[in-house]
Amino acid sequence: MAKDYYKTLDVPRNATKDEIKKAYRKLAHKHHPDKGGDEARFKELNEAYQVLADDKKRSQYDQFGRVFEGGQHQGGFEWPGGFGFDFGGSGAGFEQGRGFGEFDFSDIFEDFLGGAFGGSSRTRARERRGKDIRIDLEIPFEESILGAKKEIELSKIAKCGRCNGSGAEAGSELKTCLTCHGKGNVQKTKRTFLGSFTQVAACSDCGGSGKKAEKLCPECRGRGVHPAQERLEIFIPKSVRDGEILKITGKGEASFQGGVPGDLYINIHVLPHKIFRRHGDNIVMQMPIRLSQAILGDSVDVETIDGAIRLKIPEGTQPGNILKVRGKGAYMSSEYGRGDLFIEIKVNVPKKISRKIKESIQEWRKEGF
Repeated sequence: MAKDYYKTLDVPRNATKDEIKKAYRKLAHKHHPDKGGDEARFKELNEAYQVLADDKKRSQYDQFGRVFEGGQHQGGFEWPGGFGFDFGGSGAGFEQGRGFGEFDFSDIFEDFLGGAFGGSSRTRARERRGKDIRIDLEIPFEESILGAKKEIELSKIAKCGRCNGSGAEAGSELKTCLTCHGKGNVQKTKRTFLGSFTQVAACSDCGGSGKKAEKLCPECRGRGVHPAQERLEIFIPKSVRDGEILKITGKGEASFQGGVPGDLYINIHVLPHKIFRRHGDNIVMQMPIRLSQAILGDSVDVETIDGAIRLKIPEGTQPGNILKVRGKGAYMSSEYGRGDLFIEIKVNVPKKISRKIKESIQEWRKEGF
């Protein structure tokens, strides 16, 4: 039974080349074996794309349901720029020197080969960058609204204090790395089911610097970094939300031999409060009052995030009524100030009352209360 390449790529038969390219890119990312996908499905996607992306092949396929090129291009194709891809005579039909036509195949492979297509400076810089650190931090509700200063302790790879990250003993000269011959990178070949790929990666011996100390620092043994405990003072901004992530640039792990340090990411977890809840930029709470206060009104002290305030309860306040206190909610931008505090009234009805009060209430009932 003939394969439906349009169905394979999930595009209509009148799809443009750009639509076909986008569909292939999306599905290739999803089904690539190095990302846990189905190898057979990925091969089907490649087969469908190399036909539909080529005007001549697509025309033949649309007319006859197949492409009349037999196995003339079996054995693989040459990628422009010197990268050889050997497909082992699978009959995939790639044309030499053309590959996937206009499609930038490196978009797919850069994610899982780390920039195998040329070993760009961006890739090498990323390899010399220190690792990011991600931590979770629990804070009280009050601090999430008002902000706070916290001190945390991190276990991480830090810059060596003795050599200041150079990896060299004091007075020692830096010489050309013999492993990469001063280039800072080396070529690595990776074999996949698609063939062999050449990747340019940072030299592990010199960390991509191209230089190596003649005499290594005894503290870090030439790496410029070592495990350490670091105490760090951080500032929690006002009105931070639960689940928000704070980024502190340069406070991640140090990089091997003087590269750029990583960043610190702090995932904020706001602990629930026994009274207050946040709703947008406002704070809501419930406040129980006595029956007499609801009927006659009163003036009471109420605890807010900012401390106690005096609140007036109007006469005839009903259960469920909401009293609003302006400017006692969460902080917004400096331009707009703060949200409000909303207080929901709960009227406490006593379960036991004296005979005198009961007689009085019975009189109220006679009068229609």
